[in-house]
Amino acid sequence: MQKYSLITILLTTTVLLSGCSSTPKADAPVKVPVSNIMKSMDGGRNWEAKDKTQDKVNLASVDVISMAVNPYDGKNVFVGTLKNGILKTDDGGENWSLLKFPAEKVYGLAIDNVNSRIVYASGVWNGRGKIFKSIDGGFEWTEIYTAPSDGPLVISLTMSKKKSDVLYATTSDSQVIKSVDAGNSWKNIFVSPSPVLKIAIDTANENLLYMNLQAGGVLRSIDGGITNEDVARDINRGISFVETDPYHANWIYAGGQIGLLRSKDAGKKWETLKTLGDSKTFPVKAVAINPANSNEIIYGAAQATYKSIDGGVNWTTFQLQTKNMVSLLQYSSTESNVLYMGLRK
Repeated sequence: MQKYSLITILLTTTVLLSGCSSTPKADAPVKVPVSNIMKSMDGGRNWEAKDKTQDKVNLASVDVISMAVNPYDGKNVFVGTLKNGILKTDDGGENWSLLKFPAEKVYGLAIDNVNSRIVYASGVWNGRGKIFKSIDGGFEWTEIYTAPSDGPLVISLTMSKKKSDVLYATTSDSQVIKSVDAGNSWKNIFVSPSPVLKIAIDTANENLLYMNLQAGGVLRSIDGGITNEDVARDINRGISFVETDPYHANWIYAGGQIGLLRSKDAGKKWETLKTLGDSKTFPVKAVAINPANSNEIIYGAAQATYKSIDGGVNWTTFQLQTKNMVSLLQYSSTESNVLYMGLRK
């Protein structure tokens, strides 16, 4: 009887202990910060949300449509949004402030390459496309251009890389305008077949411009926009952006539903970089090339980023915990391992 009782006690204890071990206490869920402004400190391998602001704006809900990084201070960044005007950080994204900018929609941003306190921004104010200028880092703004009536928008701004007085702007009614006196006056230099979404300037030649059209083509100008030719006749479908290489002259990237293309001879010949995923379903939305190393490329598609360190042969991936889409990627101007990302619905 004593032996039987001992066995019974041991069996009962074993069952109780096994029952306890089979239902461990669940850990509390970890709250992951969410923001439509992201930052990478390791060259795009990993990303973290930057969501801190004292203003009444939720950075998880802003739609980022433009971005400019101070050419002399990579921690000073301006972000243009679809409905919330302009956000600014002076500490690399740790804290953001909402500027007193007249317009809610900010399609274009540009920072002077000599005096970085001079900032240009295009937006929609009272239904009309306008360009504004600040000479004090974004605290006060002065209107320097207006569309003739409600409707036409200023959809891009591009600052010369070498001349601080030269600025290009494009409009939704297919105008390409240029200022050579820091926005005091403007000249219409070209009427494109469809609206120009962006102008990209060659890293070495100020007169070598590329313009990607809303209709999908890529125009090249060798005389600062006076004359233009289509350099993507055979591949113009599915191109939604262009980006020049910050290190190599004559190198240009184009992307979209067509995937990611690169030309090393100013658009005469194009090669296809073999990206991951189906670009027709998940178009390439943005690309950034490391200004210190052209073999390091980052591109964004849907809710993911892809990085290559061998010029686009192999890619590592990072999944973003959001339903929003990557819209912009930009390297810091002073730290080659730091990148900023913008997202939108």
